[in-house]
Amino acid sequence: MKSLIAPSILAADHTNIAQSLSKVKNCDWIHVDIMDNHFVPNLSFSSQMANSVKELSIAPVDTHLMISNPENWIKQFLAGSDSITFHIEATSKIDECIDLIKAADRKAALAIKPNTSWKEVLPYLEKIDMVLVMTVEPGFGGQKFMQDQLEKVVALRSEFDERNLEIRLQVDGGIDSTNIEAACKAGADFFVAGSSIFNAQDPEAALEGLRNLVNLA
Repeated sequence: MKSLIAPSILAADHTNIAQSLSKVKNCDWIHVDIMDNHFVPNLSFSSQMANSVKELSIAPVDTHLMISNPENWIKQFLAGSDSITFHIEATSKIDECIDLIKAADRKAALAIKPNTSWKEVLPYLEKIDMVLVMTVEPGFGGQKFMQDQLEKVVALRSEFDERNLEIRLQVDGGIDSTNIEAACKAGADFFVAGSSIFNAQDPEAALEGLRNLVNLA
């Protein structure tokens, strides 16, 4: 599968998201982080933001729900999302959440925090489209990449290959030019990058630079 790069609007100019995204029209997807100040210690965008990003028609929208009990909120995010990721630690109703997403013909993904074993997602691999391995503790942008999380990426890629599953393997957190090659070599094929793109003088060039590194890996 072709590797994908999604800029995270958590690092964009929140006063003018449309203008920020106009600078990264070369992206494959757009990543929208939703935080509830409960599951993670921060509050971010609403479903209206996902809808607004979707209406810009720049790229498909990858919505990452960092919220408790996502089964109560998923329906609000369907209209503005092409793919919805929720955390395995946030709910006991994992199958219900997957079914809600898939019933709406959206891609469904499971995310795991740094302290969660990669084995937790194994019972659900046949039902989902992607696994997200967080390479920082979720909640805030600009954190340092956690190199040890790549061990999970290696293990999951091996599991996907063994089962002959075409599932995306995403990494999110501190992704930049110093680590994206290592993440790619470990088996990741979907990269979320925020600060390293939007804090660059030329976000489009920064994104293209990351893509070139992935292609070289």
